[in-house]
Amino acid sequence: MPGSIPKTKYININTVSQDIDNCIDKFLDINGIDKDYKSITSIKHSTVNYMLSFIYQELFKPSETLCNNQKSYVDYNNIELLQVLADKFIEICQRFNKSLGLISFGYLIGCSNATLTNWLNGGELNPQRLAILKSIQENHKAQHISILNDTPVGALAVANNDHETGLEWGKNQQVIATQNVYYLPSERSERLKLDAPGDNNNSV
Repeated sequence: MPGSIPKTKYININTVSQDIDNCIDKFLDINGIDKDYKSITSIKHSTVNYMLSFIYQELFKPSETLCNNQKSYVDYNNIELLQVLADKFIEICQRFNKSLGLISFGYLIGCSNATLTNWLNGGELNPQRLAILKSIQENHKAQHISILNDTPVGALAVANNDHETGLEWGKNQQVIATQNVYYLPSERSERLKLDAPGDNNNSV
């Protein structure tokens, strides 16, 4: 039927993770990037986004118009498939030591940011899909914190704003400073008072 996804193009949920790994290897080979840990973690964030778009082009981009003008073979209503792809996306972020969120996930599955935003705002219509998006957002935050913790300045920033562990150094230091204000005894305060304007005790 015109506009429908060809049967041969349905994504095999059991092999799609390995298919993505094969695309990653192909991308690295094409761009002359070694596959050791130091090399792949040194890749820029924008290059990883480019890699995600490459995976989409290789695996999920249709060669014909699909129903509802969808631009991906990924069935967005297939929660099991979305979960597998979300898990793989999170794994890629961890493997490449990158902090990437929903926009980058959209690059992978061929989904616009507007559609992802609609899914978030209308989450009550599909709570399972919303949970998947939330897990990507939480991983984005966790990866960002991990990357910050790898540098002294970043670790300080994390400590200043760490609500989860209750550190919040910046906030707590302000409280301590407020609590450690010292006041002079009243009698000493009296001895240190300046003469009131107009007083002249040193008259000749």
